[in-house]
Formats: sequence, C-alpha cells, structure tokens
Amino acid sequence: MFLSLLDAFSPMIKKYFNLSLLSKVRHQSSIQQMQVRSLSTLTPDLNPSEKHSATKTVKHLGQCHASSITNTSMDKLNTTLSIGALVMLQGIMMMPVHAASAVKSGQRVLMIEMTPALCSIQPTRARMRQCLEGYSLTVSGLDMGYGERCGRGSEPRLTPLQLKVVNRIMPDTTVRSQAWQRYGACSPLSASSYFRQITNYAGALKLPNELNTGNSYTVSKSRFISQMTQLNSGMSSNSIDLICQAGSRRQSTLTDIHICYEGSEFGTCHNVVDNCGSKFVISGGK
Repeated sequence: MFLSLLDAFSPMIKKYFNLSLLSKVRHQSSIQQMQVRSLSTLTPDLNPSEKHSATKTVKHLGQCHASSITNTSMDKLNTTLSIGALVMLQGIMMMPVHAASAVKSGQRVLMIEMTPALCSIQPTRARMRQCLEGYSLTVSGLDMGYGERCGRGSEPRLTPLQLKVVNRIMPDTTVRSQAWQRYGACSPLSASSYFRQITNYAGALKLPNELNTGNSYTVSKSRFISQMTQLNSGMSSNSIDLICQAGSRRQSTLTDIHICYEGSEFGTCHNVVDNCGSKFVISGGK
C-alpha cells in the first residue's frame, strides 16, 4: 500500500470524495472547459501546434477521470490518487515549463516535514495552518543547489490557479515565502517555475501508506528505507536523509525527510544528517 506525496498532504481527501463524488461527476464537463481555457494563461510560450496537443490531452484526461470516478469503489480511495487526478479535481492543469530546461543539472533536495511531530515538538507552530487543519505531511522547500538566502524579503508571485495546487503541499504563506527567499530566488527560475518543480517532485514521489494513518508508531529505519526504495524506481538508500528530534518521553521522532535528486532522477544525498538511529517514532498526532 502506498500513496503519492501530493495525495498525503490534504487531510480531507477521503472526506472530500465522500461528500463531493456525485457533484464532481456532474461538473466534470465544466471543469474540463475551464482547464482548456486555462491553457493560454498557464502556457503562453507554447506555439499553436503545442497548444492544440495540450488541449487534446486535457480533454482526454477529463474523460478518463469522469469514468474513474464512477467505476472506482470508495474503499480504494485510501491507497493512491495520481497527481493528475488530484489536480483535475480542482480544475487546474499544470504544464511543463520551458525555462526549466535551462536550469543546471545537479543535486536538488526536496524537504518534507512530518507535520504532527513538529506541531507537537515546537509549540510556536501551533497556529500554523497545517497544524490547525491536521496535515500529515508538508513541504518546507526545495534546495536547487544555487546557494541560499538570495530573496532579501521578496515574495513569490503565483497565479491563483497555481496557488491552489501549491497550497495542498505548502499551505502556510510564511513557509512558501521563506522557501522562495532562501532557495528559489537563488536559481534562474521564476517563482512560478520554482514551485512547479516542487509540485512535480511531490507528485511523482510515493510514500508508505502508514505515514497518513493518523496513528503514532515505532518503526525500524531499515524497514522504512526498504519501503521507500521499493516504491520509487531508481531510488537508493543514499537518496534519503532522515532527520529526527527528541519527542515525548525523549524518544527519537521523525521530523523531516529529505529526498535527493540529480536533475529529474534520484541522486545521492550530501551533507547527510541521518540522526534517527535504528528505530524512531512516526507521530500521527494521536
């Protein structure tokens, strides 16, 4: 059992499906139309031929999605939802960025926070949106390898459509701003392209389903790493850096998972912390 990283972020996904299944089917046509209209806004640099191809893709995905809603049983919705389906439910189609091809290859580090653990260990976080709304996981940033702290207080500019997607994995405005100022602004990417890189990595990454149960339990490091590498083709144990802090009863509690890439592929982590020991607690907030 596994779930994609993007699926794990929203604490309300299953409730959302339970309450909105019928309405989503009825409104699939209007959603698809909005996606097609959004292409000219999200992809201004595509030529007419590319836009035509992208439009056909959106329509085809919309048809497949409407069919999958009616044919999928609800007891399977707690496994995995693709990033495409989740994005389609919001009527948003994120397209690749041509500017990304100009970005240098090299190590990138996606930083994932275990939200319940940090909300408990660090009381100052208690009023953050992800703590109040019960998120299981959130992203704190993407180190692109260009250096740090280049933003000097600048704020990332995202379109309303892009913000809807980014909100699912980085719901707190302050966290998004800090990630951009610390890492994104150092790269040649625009804010839109930087956060699209984050959602692309998040959408492709698969995590053990146990991370989203809401329960707390102790796991062995070797088992957790093994699950991760089995779920993600091309990932090795060297692609994962686990970071722990002392939680309740002074137990080692997992607070951060860093996933390392070389360009678009999994890579080897440098400057590793890996301080969790042979066993650690995954906090579910209960």
